[in-house]
Amino acid sequence: MQPSDQDPDQHPDPWRQPDPMEGRAGRPPGTNGPLRIAVVNDYEVIVRGVAAMLQPFDDRVQVVEVEVGGVAEASVDIALFDTFGGHRTILRRAQAMVADREVDHVVLYTWSADANLLAVARASGVSGVLSKAGSANQLVDGLERVAAGEQLGFDTPLRLAGHQGHLTDIGRRTSAIGDGSGSTGARPAPPMIDLQADLTAREQEVLAMLGLGLSNRDIADELFLGVETVRTYVRQVYQKLGVKNRTQAAVRARVLGLEPAAERRPAAS
Repeated sequence: MQPSDQDPDQHPDPWRQPDPMEGRAGRPPGTNGPLRIAVVNDYEVIVRGVAAMLQPFDDRVQVVEVEVGGVAEASVDIALFDTFGGHRTILRRAQAMVADREVDHVVLYTWSADANLLAVARASGVSGVLSKAGSANQLVDGLERVAAGEQLGFDTPLRLAGHQGHLTDIGRRTSAIGDGSGSTGARPAPPMIDLQADLTAREQEVLAMLGLGLSNRDIADELFLGVETVRTYVRQVYQKLGVKNRTQAAVRARVLGLEPAAERRPAAS
């Protein structure tokens, strides 16, 4: 029997921790139609890409909102927070949403999560931490298990191992999805990602944060990394993009479609 088929009340997992969101009824997969999902991140290219990835599974999950820069506002079963471009920033917004009980469940979707991030997420009432290294089908399975009452992804840190093409894959697909309202073409697709950039997922994330004007120390704090590690990533980004400084890198970030929500854009000088 697959985990998503189990009744958590009849088959309790011995490793499952007490749920800080106790009192919210989990719903078994398939009950009352597909799960209603809100995808949340600060970058248009990210939220539309995740929504496009889920679209083939619309009999099981339906993206009813794509939120850039804020928190989910629609009545949804799960708010899926993609951590691209700011782990601490996204985690703070997820915490606020859990505290306000605005949605049934909050899930983080990430390439990497160290023990510190996992501990903070669990203590905040986040229901799950799902890996971007998995397939779309695995993501949907995880969302269904969370909706049924399981807590997932807190026991083993996720390690980023040079994953390639996260944004390039999204760039190929964004033109196929609309604004989350059920119609396509309501908003112009964000710029296609430069396939020649050949940045790893972490390098893309560091580039996005250079576009915000953040220092190496700020980037390290945001991504739960060491400052020296960030310096290495910055040098790699410069080399691959053929730029010489942070200003040029920030310009290139915008050209590649990494334009953040207005709330996170650097103040005009």
